[in-house]
Amino acid sequence: MKILKASEMAYADENTIKLTGIPSLVLMENAGRTASQIILERYPDKKYFVVVAGSGNNGGDGLVIARYLLRYNRDVKVFILSDSRQKLSQDNLKNLEIFESFGGEVLFINKENTGKIRNPVKEADVVIDAVFGTGFKPPVKGFREKVIQIINRYAKNVVAVDIPSGLSTDTGKIEGVHTRADLTVTFAYPKPAHILYPACELCGEVCVVDISIDDSYLKEIHRYLLTYESIKLPERKKNSHKYTYGHLLVVGGSVGKTGAVIMASRSATASGSGLVTAVVPGSLDQVFENALTEEMTIPVDDIDGYFGKKAHRQIKEIIKNGKFTSVVAGMGMSVTENCISVVDQLLKVKMPLVIDADGINNLVLVDNFKEKLKKRKYPTVLTPHIGEMSRLTGLKTKEILDNMEETASSFSKETGSFVILKGSRTVISTPDGKVYYSTKGNEGMATAGTGDVLSGITGTLVFRLGAEEGVKTAVYLHGFSGDLAVKETGVESMKATDLIRFIPQAYREIKRIKERKDTGFYRTLSSV
Repeated sequence: MKILKASEMAYADENTIKLTGIPSLVLMENAGRTASQIILERYPDKKYFVVVAGSGNNGGDGLVIARYLLRYNRDVKVFILSDSRQKLSQDNLKNLEIFESFGGEVLFINKENTGKIRNPVKEADVVIDAVFGTGFKPPVKGFREKVIQIINRYAKNVVAVDIPSGLSTDTGKIEGVHTRADLTVTFAYPKPAHILYPACELCGEVCVVDISIDDSYLKEIHRYLLTYESIKLPERKKNSHKYTYGHLLVVGGSVGKTGAVIMASRSATASGSGLVTAVVPGSLDQVFENALTEEMTIPVDDIDGYFGKKAHRQIKEIIKNGKFTSVVAGMGMSVTENCISVVDQLLKVKMPLVIDADGINNLVLVDNFKEKLKKRKYPTVLTPHIGEMSRLTGLKTKEILDNMEETASSFSKETGSFVILKGSRTVISTPDGKVYYSTKGNEGMATAGTGDVLSGITGTLVFRLGAEEGVKTAVYLHGFSGDLAVKETGVESMKATDLIRFIPQAYREIKRIKERKDTGFYRTLSSV
């Protein structure tokens, strides 16, 4: 499922009409008909509907919805925010005429009679917001601002057509007045505002419906929503052994931060590594030995619980003499001169490399680290949160938060690395320009250690599935495990180790969902 910005949606819409030959009125009919079906499904017992329509094509969609509601014996009042018929778009006007031919009545609202909409909105069971569509650029001005304020204050249930009026389609930013919807029905593809915070919180449940947009005009768009259909699950063969499924090397840990390596190692085992070995500071080895049952440890030179001067050379020999298939580094490592040397050494490994947490903080102190990343012949995955991404790029955190996709994608192309940029919405970028947004996970995962769990899963799956598929599946599995865990723990009490506990169930549930046959005519973002 692709995610489209406003200009991209407009391009696909225009070419579907002009080149494919589907008339704009047919697309509008498809949009309004399917939206009305969803509305009647969601509100089967509601009788009184108010449609608030704009003068453009979003208002035309609203008029189609109003006609179908009328046909299904609902009481419908339509208000059009315009001075006259002459100011309506061509398709809007045509659907107004059709609505009236079915006996529907319309009242035009302007700055002189705005108050006439208040009581109908208060009395309605459901208000349908069809004022502004995806082409609108905020803020809302004039009497339309007052109308939206009335809807927000008095409406019992609000359904937004394509996007809540007043939101900017292309971002998660909020500027000025906007509708707060309980349900949003969007057409053809989800848009960034449906995905990104805080705008997505104003959309309510988001349903995506097919209206016959020709997707052949979108081949150059490589922005995707991460769904269960777009990931692969690892498989096991009956005729196999532990080395078939990889030997992950976990490098990290320091005094006071042993838990990070423990969680990364355990999550790797739970997600399917055949073997897991942790390389840790020698004086802390007993801690790891006591905590790790299925996983192994190798102690190396340390100074007071931190990697020592000989550690990077010892790790080089361990890798040379071992049968490792991928490396995860950085969890709980701390930042020291010796740790910088360890990370610098790991950049030379001839296998997939995942760098997380203090691994990233040490990486940025390695001379010419971007060039060294670019020269690597094997996949590299970086898993920064916003602060770590700021150190990698030199950008301010606000700039990154406002441009997560562009920041991650630019860094991936520059360094040849896969980036998992962690935030309220996780963004994955690939060296060849693809971007994936993940909506899995929840606020309970905003706690220490969840990133370490993700790293262990990622290190396992980049070997099992390959770099791109491994990263995608790791992020989805991680978030899905969190969504399962929160049902038991609640958001306040969730711990990172709860995610590990739910990885087996997540695998089972995802497999079950992938085998399910979807027969509906729409998709909800919460179901993907």
